[in-house]
Amino acid sequence: MDHAEVLRRLTINDERVADGAGLGDDALTGRDRALVRIAAAVAVGASVPTYGAEIDGAVEAGVDAAEVVGVLAAVVPVVGLPTVVAAAPRVALALGLEPVEGWGDADAAAEDGASSDGARRPG
Repeated sequence: MDHAEVLRRLTINDERVADGAGLGDDALTGRDRALVRIAAAVAVGASVPTYGAEIDGAVEAGVDAAEVVGVLAAVVPVVGLPTVVAAAPRVALALGLEPVEGWGDADAAAEDGASSDGARRPG
Protein backbone atom coordinates (compact mmCIF):
# COMPACT_ATOMS: atom_id res chain seq x y z
CA MET A 1 0.00 0.00 0.00
CA ASP A 2 1.41 3.42 -0.89
CA HIS A 3 1.85 6.30 1.54
CA ALA A 4 -1.22 8.19 0.26
CA GLU A 5 -3.44 5.18 0.98
CA VAL A 6 -1.96 4.78 4.45
CA LEU A 7 -2.69 8.44 5.17
CA ARG A 8 -6.23 8.08 3.82
CA ARG A 9 -6.91 5.09 6.05
CA LEU A 10 -5.50 6.87 9.09
CA THR A 11 -7.45 10.04 8.29
CA ILE A 12 -10.77 8.22 8.17
CA ASN A 13 -9.85 6.09 11.21
CA ASP A 14 -10.32 2.93 9.18
CA GLU A 15 -11.07 0.13 11.65
CA ARG A 16 -8.91 -2.26 9.61
CA VAL A 17 -5.80 -0.43 10.80
CA ALA A 18 -6.78 0.12 14.44
CA ASP A 19 -3.90 -2.03 15.70
CA GLY A 20 -1.38 -0.65 13.22
CA ALA A 21 -1.46 -3.82 11.16
CA GLY A 22 -2.07 -3.43 7.48
CA LEU A 23 -0.43 -0.03 7.27
CA GLY A 24 2.63 -1.29 5.48
CA ASP A 25 5.86 -0.50 7.24
CA ASP A 26 8.33 -1.22 4.48
CA ALA A 27 9.30 2.45 4.04
CA LEU A 28 11.60 2.25 7.08
CA THR A 29 14.41 -0.16 7.79
CA GLY A 30 14.14 -2.31 10.89
CA ARG A 31 16.78 -0.14 12.57
CA ASP A 32 14.94 3.08 11.75
CA ARG A 33 11.63 1.64 12.89
CA ALA A 34 13.20 0.55 16.19
CA LEU A 35 14.65 4.02 16.80
CA VAL A 36 11.33 5.69 16.01
CA ARG A 37 9.57 3.35 18.43
CA ILE A 38 12.02 4.31 21.18
CA ALA A 39 11.36 7.99 20.45
CA ALA A 40 7.62 7.33 20.67
CA ALA A 41 8.10 5.53 23.98
CA VAL A 42 9.87 8.61 25.33
CA ALA A 43 7.08 10.87 24.06
CA VAL A 44 4.33 8.89 25.79
CA GLY A 45 6.24 8.27 29.03
CA ALA A 46 6.43 4.51 28.59
CA SER A 47 6.96 2.04 31.42
CA VAL A 48 10.23 0.24 32.13
CA PRO A 49 8.95 -3.02 30.57
CA THR A 50 7.98 -1.16 27.40
CA TYR A 51 11.43 0.39 27.15
CA GLY A 52 12.91 -3.04 27.72
CA ALA A 53 10.92 -4.57 24.89
CA GLU A 54 11.58 -1.70 22.48
CA ILE A 55 15.29 -1.51 23.25
CA ASP A 56 15.66 -5.29 23.01
CA GLY A 57 14.05 -5.10 19.58
CA ALA A 58 16.32 -2.22 18.61
CA VAL A 59 19.45 -4.13 19.66
CA GLU A 60 18.26 -7.12 17.63
CA ALA A 61 17.90 -4.74 14.67
CA GLY A 62 21.52 -3.62 15.08
CA VAL A 63 21.09 -0.46 17.15
CA ASP A 64 23.76 0.18 19.77
CA ALA A 65 23.48 1.90 23.15
CA ALA A 66 24.99 5.15 21.87
CA GLU A 67 22.27 5.38 19.22
CA VAL A 68 19.57 4.78 21.84
CA VAL A 69 20.97 7.63 23.91
CA GLY A 70 21.17 9.69 20.73
CA VAL A 71 17.41 9.29 20.39
CA LEU A 72 16.99 10.86 23.83
CA ALA A 73 19.08 13.84 22.80
CA ALA A 74 17.25 14.18 19.49
CA VAL A 75 13.78 14.36 21.03
CA VAL A 76 14.53 16.99 23.68
CA PRO A 77 13.42 19.90 21.44
CA VAL A 78 10.15 18.12 20.64
CA VAL A 79 9.07 16.54 23.94
CA GLY A 80 10.97 18.77 26.37
CA LEU A 81 13.83 18.17 28.75
CA PRO A 82 11.65 17.06 31.71
CA THR A 83 10.17 14.25 29.62
CA VAL A 84 13.62 13.07 28.56
CA VAL A 85 14.95 13.36 32.11
CA ALA A 86 12.08 11.11 33.25
CA ALA A 87 12.88 8.63 30.48
CA ALA A 88 16.63 8.49 31.08
CA PRO A 89 16.66 6.13 34.09
CA ARG A 90 14.16 3.83 32.38
CA VAL A 91 16.33 3.70 29.28
CA ALA A 92 19.40 3.04 31.45
CA LEU A 93 17.67 0.11 33.12
CA ALA A 94 16.58 -1.27 29.75
CA LEU A 95 20.20 -1.05 28.58
CA GLY A 96 21.31 -2.97 31.67
CA LEU A 97 22.95 0.07 33.28
CA GLU A 98 22.54 1.57 36.70
CA PRO A 99 20.46 4.70 36.04
CA VAL A 100 22.61 6.83 38.31
CA GLU A 101 25.97 5.11 37.89
CA GLY A 102 28.70 7.41 39.15
CA TRP A 103 26.29 10.03 40.44
CA GLY A 104 27.06 9.03 44.01
CA ASP A 105 30.65 10.10 43.38
CA ALA A 106 29.44 13.45 42.02
CA ASP A 107 27.18 13.94 45.05
CA ALA A 108 30.03 13.21 47.45
CA ALA A 109 32.33 15.59 45.58
CA ALA A 110 29.67 18.32 45.69
CA GLU A 111 29.35 17.93 49.44
CA ASP A 112 33.07 18.56 49.97
CA GLY A 113 33.28 21.40 47.41
CA ALA A 114 34.84 19.50 44.50
CA SER A 115 33.31 18.91 41.10
CA SER A 116 32.81 15.37 39.86
CA ASP A 117 36.13 15.56 38.00
CA GLY A 118 37.96 16.30 41.24
CA ALA A 119 38.44 20.01 40.56
CA ARG A 120 37.62 22.37 43.37
CA ARG A 121 34.73 24.75 42.79
CA PRO A 122 34.93 28.34 43.89
CA GLY A 123 32.80 28.86 46.87
